[in-house]
Amino acid sequence: MALKSKEITIEKGRDAGTKFLVTEMPVAKADRWAMKALIALANAGVEVPDPKAGMLGITSMLLSSLQNIAEDRAIPLLDELLECVNVVPQGGQPRQLDLTMNDVQDFTTLWKLRKEALMLHIDFLQSADIQI
Repeated sequence: MALKSKEITIEKGRDAGTKFLVTEMPVAKADRWAMKALIALANAGVEVPDPKAGMLGITSMLLSSLQNIAEDRAIPLLDELLECVNVVPQGGQPRQLDLTMNDVQDFTTLWKLRKEALMLHIDFLQSADIQI
């Protein structure tokens, strides 16, 4: 089965009209990301959810507890989500997002792309009867 992807077109700000392709991480990489997030939260004194809560539980806790994680651990976790993103140049082939090439002009775009990457990994839980 192929990895899920979602095309995002930025509607507002300096990046309006720019298209991005967000593709989920392979399962081993996603699991490793989730484990790093759990360890960072635990080290920050945040009560971690039961492992049965899975990526959704981790995501909910991570987003609400991000301020508790040390910057040197939080930023790499957030940046790993951007590794799921390709920019789609006008009339061109998607290529890996490169922030040094000014693929993104507006910091709000980075947050939207991170959120979309995270949601792509947990979208299967939306139809499940799970309480956060």
